[in-house]
Amino acid sequence: MSTRIMSLCWPLQMRPPAKAVLVSLADMANDEGYCWPTIERLCERTCFGRTAVIDAIAWLEARGAVRASRSNGRKTTYWVEPAKFVADANEVAAPAEAVDNPPNQSATRTGTPRGPVRHADPTSPPGGLNQSATRTLIPKNRHEPSVIPPQPPADAGGASERVQKHSKPAKPCAGGDNGFNAFWAVFPRKTEEKAARRQWGRLQPDAALQARIVAAAIAWAATERWQDEGGRYVPKASSWLYGERWCDQLPMPAMAADWWQSLDGIKVMGERLGIVYATSSLGNAWTDDELRAHNRVYRQQVFDAAGPGPWHQLRRAA
Repeated sequence: MSTRIMSLCWPLQMRPPAKAVLVSLADMANDEGYCWPTIERLCERTCFGRTAVIDAIAWLEARGAVRASRSNGRKTTYWVEPAKFVADANEVAAPAEAVDNPPNQSATRTGTPRGPVRHADPTSPPGGLNQSATRTLIPKNRHEPSVIPPQPPADAGGASERVQKHSKPAKPCAGGDNGFNAFWAVFPRKTEEKAARRQWGRLQPDAALQARIVAAAIAWAATERWQDEGGRYVPKASSWLYGERWCDQLPMPAMAADWWQSLDGIKVMGERLGIVYATSSLGNAWTDDELRAHNRVYRQQVFDAAGPGPWHQLRRAA
Protein backbone atom coordinates (compact mmCIF):
# COMPACT_ATOMS: atom_id res chain seq x y z
CA MET A 1 0.00 0.00 0.00
CA SER A 2 1.22 3.50 -0.86
CA THR A 3 0.41 6.01 1.89
CA ARG A 4 1.21 8.90 -0.41
CA ILE A 5 -1.20 7.77 -3.15
CA MET A 6 -3.88 6.94 -0.58
CA SER A 7 -3.69 10.37 1.06
CA LEU A 8 -4.24 12.05 -2.32
CA CYS A 9 -7.33 9.94 -3.04
CA TRP A 10 -9.32 10.61 0.13
CA PRO A 11 -10.11 14.33 -0.50
CA LEU A 12 -11.49 13.70 -4.03
CA GLN A 13 -15.26 14.10 -4.36
CA MET A 14 -17.01 11.52 -6.55
CA ARG A 15 -19.69 8.85 -6.58
CA PRO A 16 -19.43 6.06 -3.95
CA PRO A 17 -18.68 3.20 -6.42
CA ALA A 18 -15.90 5.17 -8.12
CA LYS A 19 -14.47 6.29 -4.76
CA ALA A 20 -14.46 2.72 -3.43
CA VAL A 21 -12.69 1.39 -6.55
CA LEU A 22 -10.16 4.25 -6.50
CA VAL A 23 -9.31 3.70 -2.82
CA SER A 24 -8.98 -0.06 -3.39
CA LEU A 25 -6.59 0.49 -6.30
CA ALA A 26 -4.55 2.94 -4.21
CA ASP A 27 -4.43 0.42 -1.35
CA MET A 28 -2.85 -2.18 -3.66
CA ALA A 29 -0.54 0.21 -5.56
CA ASN A 30 3.10 1.01 -4.97
CA ASP A 31 4.52 4.51 -4.53
CA GLU A 32 4.36 5.04 -8.30
CA GLY A 33 0.65 4.16 -8.32
CA TYR A 34 1.20 0.89 -10.22
CA CYS A 35 -0.96 -2.19 -9.51
CA TRP A 36 -2.61 -5.07 -11.39
CA PRO A 37 -5.67 -6.42 -9.47
CA THR A 38 -8.35 -8.47 -11.18
CA ILE A 39 -11.96 -7.33 -11.50
CA GLU A 40 -12.98 -10.12 -9.15
CA ARG A 41 -10.52 -8.87 -6.53
CA LEU A 42 -11.95 -5.34 -6.77
CA CYS A 43 -15.50 -6.72 -6.45
CA GLU A 44 -14.48 -8.60 -3.33
CA ARG A 45 -12.87 -5.55 -1.73
CA THR A 46 -15.56 -2.97 -2.64
CA CYS A 47 -18.67 -5.21 -2.28
CA PHE A 48 -19.90 -3.96 -5.67
CA GLY A 49 -20.88 -6.13 -8.62
CA ARG A 50 -18.72 -6.71 -11.67
CA THR A 51 -20.69 -4.28 -13.85
CA ALA A 52 -20.50 -1.52 -11.23
CA VAL A 53 -16.72 -1.98 -10.85
CA ILE A 54 -16.14 -1.89 -14.63
CA ASP A 55 -18.29 1.24 -14.96
CA ALA A 56 -16.40 2.87 -12.07
CA ILE A 57 -13.03 2.14 -13.71
CA ALA A 58 -14.25 3.63 -17.00
CA TRP A 59 -15.51 6.69 -15.12
CA LEU A 60 -12.15 7.14 -13.36
CA GLU A 61 -10.26 6.72 -16.65
CA ALA A 62 -12.41 9.36 -18.32
CA ARG A 63 -11.55 11.83 -15.58
CA GLY A 64 -7.82 11.12 -15.42
CA ALA A 65 -7.69 9.58 -11.93
CA VAL A 66 -6.76 6.12 -13.29
CA ARG A 67 -4.77 5.10 -16.33
CA ALA A 68 -5.16 1.49 -17.56
CA SER A 69 -3.05 -0.59 -19.92
CA ARG A 70 -4.75 -3.58 -21.57
CA SER A 71 -2.06 -4.36 -24.13
CA ASN A 72 -0.87 -7.44 -22.24
CA GLY A 73 -3.86 -9.56 -23.27
CA ARG A 74 -3.88 -11.56 -20.05
CA LYS A 75 -4.15 -8.88 -17.38
CA THR A 76 -4.83 -5.17 -17.03
CA THR A 77 -2.37 -2.90 -15.25
CA TYR A 78 -3.40 0.36 -13.63
CA TRP A 79 -1.67 3.59 -12.65
CA VAL A 80 -3.47 5.53 -9.94
CA GLU A 81 -2.97 9.27 -10.59
CA PRO A 82 -5.22 11.23 -8.21
CA ALA A 83 -3.38 14.47 -8.93
CA LYS A 84 -4.72 14.38 -12.53
CA PHE A 85 -8.35 13.95 -11.48
CA VAL A 86 -10.67 16.45 -13.18
CA ALA A 87 -14.16 16.65 -11.68
CA ASP A 88 -17.13 17.26 -13.96
CA ALA A 89 -19.10 20.26 -12.76
CA ASN A 90 -22.28 18.94 -14.39
CA GLU A 91 -22.26 15.92 -12.07
CA VAL A 92 -22.27 17.98 -8.88
CA ALA A 93 -25.83 17.79 -7.65
CA ALA A 94 -27.47 21.09 -6.70
CA PRO A 95 -29.21 21.35 -3.28
CA ALA A 96 -32.72 19.94 -3.51
CA GLU A 97 -35.56 22.41 -3.09
CA ALA A 98 -38.55 21.47 -0.96
CA VAL A 99 -41.66 20.99 -3.09
CA ASP A 100 -45.09 19.70 -2.19
CA ASN A 101 -45.51 17.53 -5.27
CA PRO A 102 -42.16 16.54 -6.85
CA PRO A 103 -42.51 15.06 -10.38
CA ASN A 104 -42.08 11.43 -11.41
CA GLN A 105 -42.94 9.76 -8.12
CA SER A 106 -42.52 6.30 -9.67
CA ALA A 107 -38.89 6.76 -10.69
CA THR A 108 -36.87 3.63 -10.13
CA ARG A 109 -33.58 3.33 -8.31
CA THR A 110 -31.80 2.78 -11.61
CA GLY A 111 -32.41 6.37 -12.69
CA THR A 112 -29.99 9.26 -12.67
CA PRO A 113 -28.46 10.36 -9.34
CA ARG A 114 -30.37 13.66 -9.52
CA GLY A 115 -33.74 12.00 -10.13
CA PRO A 116 -36.49 12.08 -7.49
CA VAL A 117 -36.62 9.44 -4.79
CA ARG A 118 -39.40 6.93 -5.07
CA HIS A 119 -42.18 7.69 -2.56
CA ALA A 120 -44.70 5.36 -0.98
CA ASP A 121 -48.03 4.96 -2.76
CA PRO A 122 -50.56 7.19 -0.89
CA THR A 123 -53.58 5.85 -2.83
CA SER A 124 -54.23 2.87 -0.56
CA PRO A 125 -57.64 3.28 1.11
CA PRO A 126 -57.76 3.39 4.92
CA GLY A 127 -58.08 -0.08 6.36
CA GLY A 128 -57.74 -1.73 2.95
CA LEU A 129 -55.15 -4.17 1.62
CA ASN A 130 -51.60 -2.94 1.23
CA GLN A 131 -51.22 -1.93 -2.45
CA SER A 132 -47.51 -2.68 -2.38
CA ALA A 133 -48.05 -6.31 -1.43
CA THR A 134 -47.29 -9.06 -3.93
CA ARG A 135 -49.87 -10.30 -6.41
CA THR A 136 -49.92 -13.70 -4.72
CA LEU A 137 -51.71 -12.28 -1.68
CA ILE A 138 -54.84 -14.35 -0.98
CA PRO A 139 -57.53 -12.88 1.30
CA LYS A 140 -58.38 -15.02 4.25
CA ASN A 141 -61.50 -17.15 3.71
CA ARG A 142 -63.57 -16.75 6.84
CA HIS A 143 -66.30 -19.15 5.65
CA GLU A 144 -64.14 -22.29 5.83
CA PRO A 145 -63.65 -24.14 9.11
CA SER A 146 -60.36 -23.43 10.85
CA VAL A 147 -60.00 -26.99 12.15
CA ILE A 148 -57.21 -28.89 10.38
CA PRO A 149 -58.37 -32.40 9.38
CA PRO A 150 -56.30 -35.26 10.79
CA GLN A 151 -53.65 -36.82 8.55
CA PRO A 152 -54.15 -40.43 7.43
CA PRO A 153 -51.85 -42.99 9.04
CA ALA A 154 -48.58 -43.83 7.38
CA ASP A 155 -49.53 -47.46 6.72
CA ALA A 156 -52.57 -46.30 4.71
CA GLY A 157 -50.44 -44.63 2.08
CA GLY A 158 -51.23 -41.11 3.26
CA ALA A 159 -49.32 -37.86 2.82
CA SER A 160 -47.01 -38.52 5.77
CA GLU A 161 -45.70 -41.66 4.06
CA ARG A 162 -45.10 -39.78 0.82
CA VAL A 163 -43.19 -37.06 2.67
CA GLN A 164 -41.00 -39.66 4.33
CA LYS A 165 -40.23 -41.26 0.97
CA HIS A 166 -39.24 -38.06 -0.85
CA SER A 167 -37.57 -36.10 1.95
CA LYS A 168 -33.80 -35.72 1.67
CA PRO A 169 -31.62 -36.29 4.72
CA ALA A 170 -29.67 -33.30 5.96
CA LYS A 171 -26.00 -33.25 5.03
CA PRO A 172 -23.62 -33.26 8.00
CA CYS A 173 -20.93 -30.60 8.28
CA ALA A 174 -17.94 -32.91 8.12
CA GLY A 175 -19.57 -35.82 6.36
CA GLY A 176 -18.23 -37.09 3.06
CA ASP A 177 -14.90 -36.29 1.50
CA ASN A 178 -15.00 -36.37 -2.33
CA GLY A 179 -11.50 -34.85 -2.39
CA PHE A 180 -12.33 -31.92 -0.10
CA ASN A 181 -9.98 -33.01 2.69
CA ALA A 182 -6.97 -32.80 0.36
CA PHE A 183 -7.95 -29.25 -0.61
CA TRP A 184 -8.65 -28.21 2.98
CA ALA A 185 -5.26 -29.53 4.12
CA VAL A 186 -3.33 -27.17 1.80
CA PHE A 187 -5.59 -24.09 1.91
CA PRO A 188 -3.98 -21.63 4.36
CA ARG A 189 -7.15 -20.03 5.80
CA LYS A 190 -9.00 -22.52 8.03
CA THR A 191 -12.30 -20.67 8.60
CA GLU A 192 -15.93 -21.51 7.75
CA GLU A 193 -15.26 -25.12 6.82
CA LYS A 194 -18.99 -25.86 6.54
CA ALA A 195 -19.48 -23.20 3.84
CA ALA A 196 -16.39 -24.43 2.00
CA ARG A 197 -17.66 -28.02 2.03
CA ARG A 198 -21.05 -26.87 0.76
CA GLN A 199 -19.44 -24.99 -2.14
CA TRP A 200 -17.19 -27.96 -2.90
CA GLY A 201 -20.30 -30.16 -3.07
CA ARG A 202 -21.91 -27.78 -5.55
CA LEU A 203 -18.85 -27.95 -7.79
CA GLN A 204 -18.65 -31.77 -7.71
CA PRO A 205 -15.13 -31.73 -9.20
CA ASP A 206 -13.78 -34.82 -10.89
CA ALA A 207 -10.32 -36.19 -10.19
CA ALA A 208 -8.62 -33.92 -12.76
CA LEU A 209 -10.29 -30.77 -11.47
CA GLN A 210 -9.55 -31.74 -7.86
CA ALA A 211 -5.85 -32.01 -8.69
CA ARG A 212 -5.93 -28.65 -10.47
CA ILE A 213 -7.66 -26.90 -7.54
CA VAL A 214 -5.23 -28.37 -5.00
CA ALA A 215 -2.20 -27.40 -7.12
CA ALA A 216 -3.53 -23.84 -7.51
CA ALA A 217 -4.11 -23.53 -3.76
CA ILE A 218 -0.53 -24.64 -3.07
CA ALA A 219 0.85 -22.20 -5.64
CA TRP A 220 -1.17 -19.26 -4.28
CA ALA A 221 -0.21 -20.11 -0.70
CA ALA A 222 3.44 -19.65 -1.68
CA THR A 223 2.89 -16.13 -3.12
CA GLU A 224 3.91 -13.00 -1.26
CA ARG A 225 0.34 -11.71 -1.49
CA TRP A 226 -1.09 -14.54 0.61
CA GLN A 227 1.87 -14.56 2.99
CA ASP A 228 1.81 -10.80 3.57
CA GLU A 229 0.79 -9.63 7.06
CA GLY A 230 0.24 -13.14 8.36
CA GLY A 231 -2.19 -14.15 5.61
CA ARG A 232 -4.40 -11.08 5.88
CA TYR A 233 -5.23 -11.10 2.16
CA VAL A 234 -6.06 -14.81 1.92
CA PRO A 235 -9.77 -15.09 0.93
CA LYS A 236 -12.23 -17.49 2.49
CA ALA A 237 -12.14 -20.96 0.97
CA SER A 238 -15.84 -20.82 0.06
CA SER A 239 -15.41 -17.49 -1.76
CA TRP A 240 -12.27 -18.76 -3.49
CA LEU A 241 -14.12 -21.83 -4.75
CA TYR A 242 -17.27 -19.90 -5.71
CA GLY A 243 -15.28 -17.47 -7.85
CA GLU A 244 -13.26 -20.30 -9.47
CA ARG A 245 -10.15 -18.43 -8.41
CA TRP A 246 -7.94 -21.38 -9.28
CA CYS A 247 -8.18 -20.06 -12.86
CA ASP A 248 -6.60 -16.71 -11.88
CA GLN A 249 -3.13 -15.93 -13.12
CA LEU A 250 -0.48 -16.05 -10.42
CA PRO A 251 1.26 -12.74 -9.72
CA MET A 252 4.57 -12.30 -11.49
CA PRO A 253 7.66 -12.50 -9.27
CA ALA A 254 9.65 -9.33 -8.70
CA MET A 255 12.44 -8.71 -11.19
CA ALA A 256 15.68 -6.84 -10.57
CA ALA A 257 16.75 -3.98 -12.81
CA ASP A 258 19.93 -5.85 -13.83
CA TRP A 259 18.16 -9.17 -14.37
CA TRP A 260 20.48 -10.23 -17.18
CA GLN A 261 23.46 -10.39 -14.80
CA SER A 262 22.37 -13.65 -13.10
CA LEU A 263 20.74 -16.91 -14.11
CA ASP A 264 17.95 -16.43 -11.54
CA GLY A 265 17.09 -13.06 -13.05
CA ILE A 266 17.11 -14.55 -16.55
CA LYS A 267 14.73 -17.28 -15.35
CA VAL A 268 12.32 -14.65 -13.98
CA MET A 269 12.36 -12.79 -17.29
CA GLY A 270 11.89 -16.10 -19.10
CA GLU A 271 8.74 -16.80 -17.06
CA ARG A 272 7.37 -13.38 -17.98
CA LEU A 273 8.05 -14.10 -21.66
CA GLY A 274 6.63 -17.62 -21.51
CA ILE A 275 10.02 -19.38 -21.84
CA VAL A 276 10.20 -21.97 -19.08
CA TYR A 277 13.59 -23.12 -17.82
CA ALA A 278 13.78 -26.93 -17.79
CA THR A 279 16.61 -29.45 -17.68
CA SER A 280 14.50 -32.44 -18.77
CA SER A 281 16.17 -32.39 -22.19
CA LEU A 282 19.52 -33.26 -20.54
CA GLY A 283 18.29 -36.67 -19.39
CA ASN A 284 18.70 -38.23 -15.97
CA ALA A 285 22.36 -37.22 -15.60
CA TRP A 286 24.51 -34.54 -17.17
CA THR A 287 27.97 -33.10 -16.88
CA ASP A 288 28.87 -29.56 -15.88
CA ASP A 289 29.80 -28.74 -19.46
CA GLU A 290 26.41 -29.93 -20.71
CA LEU A 291 24.62 -27.84 -18.09
CA ARG A 292 26.64 -24.73 -19.00
CA ALA A 293 25.82 -25.25 -22.68
CA HIS A 294 22.14 -25.69 -21.84
CA ASN A 295 22.14 -22.48 -19.77
CA ARG A 296 23.91 -20.60 -22.57
CA VAL A 297 21.20 -21.63 -25.07
CA TYR A 298 18.41 -20.71 -22.66
CA ARG A 299 19.98 -17.34 -21.90
CA GLN A 300 20.25 -16.55 -25.62
CA GLN A 301 16.57 -17.46 -26.14
CA VAL A 302 15.51 -15.08 -23.38
CA PHE A 303 17.76 -12.28 -24.68
CA ASP A 304 16.34 -12.63 -28.19
CA ALA A 305 12.75 -12.60 -26.92
CA ALA A 306 13.41 -9.56 -24.67
CA GLY A 307 14.41 -7.42 -27.66
CA PRO A 308 17.27 -4.94 -27.90
CA GLY A 309 19.07 -3.99 -24.70
CA PRO A 310 22.33 -4.10 -22.80
CA TRP A 311 21.99 -7.86 -22.29
CA HIS A 312 23.02 -8.42 -25.91
CA GLN A 313 26.45 -7.12 -25.02
CA LEU A 314 26.86 -9.78 -22.36
CA ARG A 315 28.96 -12.72 -23.45
CA ARG A 316 29.78 -14.53 -20.22
CA ALA A 317 28.10 -17.83 -19.32
CA ALA A 318 25.10 -17.72 -16.99
